[in-house]
Amino acid sequence: MSGQIIFLVLGAALLHASWNIIVKGGANKLYESAMNALGGGLGALCLLPFLPLPDKNTWGFLALSCCCHLAYYLCITAAYKVADLSLGYTIMRGTAPMLTALVLCVLDVPLSLAGWGGVLLLCSGILTLALEQQVSRKAGLKGIFYSLRTAFVIMGYTLADGYGARASGDGLSYACWIFFLNILPLHCYVLGRYGKDYLHYLRKRAVVGIGGGLAGLGSYGVAIWAMTVAPIALVAALRESSVIFGMFLAVIFLGEKLSPVRVLAILLVMGGAVMLHLG
Repeated sequence: MSGQIIFLVLGAALLHASWNIIVKGGANKLYESAMNALGGGLGALCLLPFLPLPDKNTWGFLALSCCCHLAYYLCITAAYKVADLSLGYTIMRGTAPMLTALVLCVLDVPLSLAGWGGVLLLCSGILTLALEQQVSRKAGLKGIFYSLRTAFVIMGYTLADGYGARASGDGLSYACWIFFLNILPLHCYVLGRYGKDYLHYLRKRAVVGIGGGLAGLGSYGVAIWAMTVAPIALVAALRESSVIFGMFLAVIFLGEKLSPVRVLAILLVMGGAVMLHLG
């Protein structure tokens, strides 16, 4: 993998951590999530006229992914209300690939020895975070539970999008349709329930919130491109550096404190995710 590709993938990881910082740092996590979906969807809409329509066989996967993404935004909202970003983001980002790999293993896609080593490291990191939370008595186990719940939803849309993108014949087109369609269910929910309050919040935070959504779209776009010119496993593993970026950004922008135990746990989770992708 060339130095230029490594630099771009690391930039994509930083963008991914950045939009999570925006959601976590906002006064209303649900509204921030909705603006994130709006920004990513509007960015994707600008690209869709230049891309082919997905194959008709993929619309079921698109619908399933939209349902999972709606659940994802609601779950990440709940998680960031009670958990530090360095805790919640680490668990979500690290556990989702482990759960996906285990489900695929059940579906007769066996894990390699390195893959099982990654599962062991991930479990060790999450248990370390759980013990650290229990000792510190901050968010208790609620933040961990909500983060794990979010990871299960991420697994759902990962599987739906993985099979959907394969069936579509054009992964970039499929991804842009996902970003665009994700605007609809979440905004139906938010506008239907909160209406004017959300629109008032949107006017005040539009630049930051929508910018976060564009960062998410950019992060995903760079990763998709990189996987066409470099080994997929290496690109996916390098993206896990977003956990480290998230740790430092949480300290700088959110004022979170990182104990040595939490740093160790984050490194264990990142190492486990990398081993899973490489395995």
